[in-house]
Amino acid sequence: MPEVGSGGGGLVVQVTGVRWFIPVAAVLEVLRDARIIRVPGGVPAVRGMVNHRGRIITVADAVRALGLPGDSGTGGEVVVVEWQHRRFGVAVDGVVELNSEARTGLAEIDLERIAAAIFA
Repeated sequence: MPEVGSGGGGLVVQVTGVRWFIPVAAVLEVLRDARIIRVPGGVPAVRGMVNHRGRIITVADAVRALGLPGDSGTGGEVVVVEWQHRRFGVAVDGVVELNSEARTGLAEIDLERIAAAIFA
């Protein structure tokens, strides 16, 4: 997992008790208490679908998509991101803070890996 280096700010989120960094350039919005609709027969990395401003998007289960140890949790918030021309949500346990500067010492969530897991 890449560590945050120099660059812009971002969102600090919590997944399975660990803090992660999502670059602000990729973040479109945070959905609190989003109504995620499960998809029968979907891949394990997909938590479900959610309506984002009239557009149905896939919501990833960050734990399963990244192969992290621990349970998927409740995924109380969904961070809507745009990555390589794809829009999707990442279910996280919570948003900790928004920083205007990059946070050193935090691993950056691998959006490329998550996209590969849910769009494979």
